[in-house]
Amino acid sequence: MMLVPPKMSPGHKLVLTPEDMATMVNELREAREIAFDFETSGLRYWDGQKPIGIALGYLQRGAPRAWYIPVAHRTAEPQANPQQARQAVADAFRAAESLLGHNLKFDLNMARADGWEVPLWTPIHDTMIQAYLIDEARSVQLEKLVMQLGVSPYGDALQMKDAVEGWIRDRAKSLRLSRGAYLDKHGHEEVPVALESEYACRDIGHTLVLDRTQREKAQGVGQVWESERQSLYENEMLLVRALADMEYVGQRVDTQYLERVKVQINNELDEVGRELSRHFGDNRAWNNDRVIRELVYEELKFPVMKVTKRGGQPAVDKAALFEMVSRHPGIEPLIEWRARYKILTTYTDSLISKADANGRVHPSFNQGGAASGRLSSSKPNFQNIPARHPILSKLVRKAFVVDPGKARIYCDYSQIELRMLAWITQNQTLLSAYQSDAYEQLCWEHIDYSAYRQLRTQEESSDVHALVAQRVFGATIGDSDWKRKRSAAKIINFGVPYGGGPNLLMGNAELRMPEKQARAYHRAYHQTNPEIDKTKNRLLAKMRKHPDLLFRNWTSRARHGKRLNWTEEALVAEEERSMFACLVQGSAAELTRYSIVRLWLLQQRGELAGVTTSTVHDEIQVDCEKQDIEEVALIVQREMEAFTGLFGSVPVIADLETTITNWADKKEWTL
Repeated sequence: MMLVPPKMSPGHKLVLTPEDMATMVNELREAREIAFDFETSGLRYWDGQKPIGIALGYLQRGAPRAWYIPVAHRTAEPQANPQQARQAVADAFRAAESLLGHNLKFDLNMARADGWEVPLWTPIHDTMIQAYLIDEARSVQLEKLVMQLGVSPYGDALQMKDAVEGWIRDRAKSLRLSRGAYLDKHGHEEVPVALESEYACRDIGHTLVLDRTQREKAQGVGQVWESERQSLYENEMLLVRALADMEYVGQRVDTQYLERVKVQINNELDEVGRELSRHFGDNRAWNNDRVIRELVYEELKFPVMKVTKRGGQPAVDKAALFEMVSRHPGIEPLIEWRARYKILTTYTDSLISKADANGRVHPSFNQGGAASGRLSSSKPNFQNIPARHPILSKLVRKAFVVDPGKARIYCDYSQIELRMLAWITQNQTLLSAYQSDAYEQLCWEHIDYSAYRQLRTQEESSDVHALVAQRVFGATIGDSDWKRKRSAAKIINFGVPYGGGPNLLMGNAELRMPEKQARAYHRAYHQTNPEIDKTKNRLLAKMRKHPDLLFRNWTSRARHGKRLNWTEEALVAEEERSMFACLVQGSAAELTRYSIVRLWLLQQRGELAGVTTSTVHDEIQVDCEKQDIEEVALIVQREMEAFTGLFGSVPVIADLETTITNWADKKEWTL
């Protein structure tokens, strides 16, 4: 352990007394912008873990000034009075024009849980989100960013982080705990104040210089797309607050029901496992990717159609296995076994252990979690809950229950990625499918939104998959193969943005299309809709000409294709597919990000009698009192559709479903 405390850097102060706090507050009141960061006893603010201290600071003539106020270290050292510290911090924050931090979402929720006042309407600048906006592919860990940019004011950016980590490793070892187990139980609460104070102040210093280095670049200052970028930047910073509130509220789960599901899944794993042993001759670690890779590519000699983004290994994820279904009768039960194992490990024991004392789970929504621009979530991962599995989908969703007396509204963008594909490629088949006279009148401001909603219900609905089946495959309603051709059109439609090939048709459990026919259908689709490949080729050519191998979507968010100029053909092909997916999927994902912020702003202003509790892919979930369903649902749908004219003639449509029991029981809601 580090027994000799480090010397405080120039400009760093330890705050212990009321006099110290008064001096700090008086100086901070003169600062326009204040950075802050909580040190904590753990990450679970909903489970009693709390701040043990707070660091604050600002830049004085370009150099960091920082203070650390210890309030709850489990050490024998002198510490500040927690209530006096809360008041001093509140006084300092009220005078600030903006607040800075790195991963502020966590700090906002930690503050809320432990009674620290952070002004609601003070603008924030999160340096982690800034870094993600500049380059979505790089690490956003604070010290690594500072090292990459070479801006640490302390020389060795990792010095204090390494010192604290060393202390924690030694302490964990003395207690015969792993580092992770120790941190899960104690966080930094046992770290000596003398050590933590310099560590925390350096975090503030790094955050301040990182903001100074990154902010204008993240905002696009001086660029031709500055206006769009400013809008994106402002939305992303508001999204930090909106997601923090979503996480804090969480959703209730039925833990007793989950215990019963766990027993059921274990029994099904045993049954499907025996079937796999019959197919492949022995029992294996069916959950192990390396074992499955050896099975399908080395023993069964299947061709490699897809590789992993990291490491370039032959893929064995669900999508890859799905394309192999027609090649061996054991692949389908393998997919089923792995789906059940995922449910067991991710959505039974995991959900039970992550529920707070009131049975609520508080997932972490990650703004930079997916390269495409979609939000991701973890602990638990709401995005990976099965959506289309005939059994497992409802089995898991039934665990997410609505509070008594409440209703939950699910507002989901309708075919939003196909709509983005239509707008981006100007594909005539897709554009005609989404053509709407009512929407055209709304765009020309001949009618208002209420009249538009009424008129569109009277329009004959267009079946985009049927239209593709007719134009591409020459299908006619009533033909013996109509259903099959429409299914093929649907599979290709939804697979195109992700570079899906003939294997999607071959591997589909219902179609099981022969390879020759699948290739013919896939070829016919692209020949009939040449705009799609032309758009993809233009995108990739433009990216390869850019010095940073990037493109920007309609919000000016950048996406980098750093593997486009690699020599490994499989990795280049995967990157090309990924970039087109990022263009389409990412353009659609922006709507969800903007809509979450719009709804949050309405909630804060008292104009929405509901609270956003989750988001899954293109869906936003809002809880309200049962008697308020109609009013809230109308507002949510209106805000999610309020992108009039932005995508040409393609309307943005959001469908409504509601429940007063649980997620599995949601039903369509018509206003």
